[in-house]
Amino acid sequence: MKITSFILHAVYLLINCLGVNALGEREITGWKAGVARVVITPEHSMWMAGYASRDHPSVGKIHDLWAKALAVEDANGKRCILITTDLCAIPKNLSDRIRNQLKINNNLSREQIIINCSHTHSGPVLENSLTNIYPLNETQLKKIKKYTEELEKKIVALAASAFKSLEPVEVFSENGVARFQVNRRNNNEPSLLFQEELKGPNDYAVPVIKVTNRSGNIIAIAFGYACHNTVLNGYDWSGDYAGFAQIELEKMYPGAAALFFQGAGGDQNPLPRRTV
Repeated sequence: MKITSFILHAVYLLINCLGVNALGEREITGWKAGVARVVITPEHSMWMAGYASRDHPSVGKIHDLWAKALAVEDANGKRCILITTDLCAIPKNLSDRIRNQLKINNNLSREQIIINCSHTHSGPVLENSLTNIYPLNETQLKKIKKYTEELEKKIVALAASAFKSLEPVEVFSENGVARFQVNRRNNNEPSLLFQEELKGPNDYAVPVIKVTNRSGNIIAIAFGYACHNTVLNGYDWSGDYAGFAQIELEKMYPGAAALFFQGAGGDQNPLPRRTV
């Protein structure tokens, strides 16, 4: 199984827990879906997650960070949810608390929930996640703790909003291709622009799930890629390439929510990089 396909397979497993096969390119009927989104950009300067070489907190914003949710219900009332975030990572204890709340509020078991981070390196540090690699003082630790607590509340409320907006839909799935990932284990970054041949395994698949309402309008586009969100390395908040891709899709399809889910991109870097 290709590495990007793994995360799409996980999404399909989530969908298939409803007893419906989503692997065909035609629509899946008899479904309801709801989408919701919330801004999660820190209101204050904070340390950013992802690069150990950073030596000071954030200074600005290129665009907002988002958490988004796609909730799904089949004809029998079975439900599942995909939650995506413009974050580097979510620590297990935070994920557990969110899942526990979704169990209480929405009667969802853990296998009915996917929480995914885009792995942008231009998002905030969270409590119990990467706090040991930066010289954080007491003030910064308090900011991180407060932000993490507010993030938890926002995501729980986000899920409730997504289920509240359920409406009849059709669901489609397909695969696209993008070729800007480079295997960082087998290629020396300083020489990449001058190499005649790239080395190492890649997975260029861009799996996509499209959701349309009864009027045929797209209400959600969930898409993934297996590549580090490390085009940028500055001190401004950004969803990186995944953030820009979501913004452009939402411009192309007004009213739609674009949700990016990260694949197994640990050994893949984007090229070109380092400029907006």
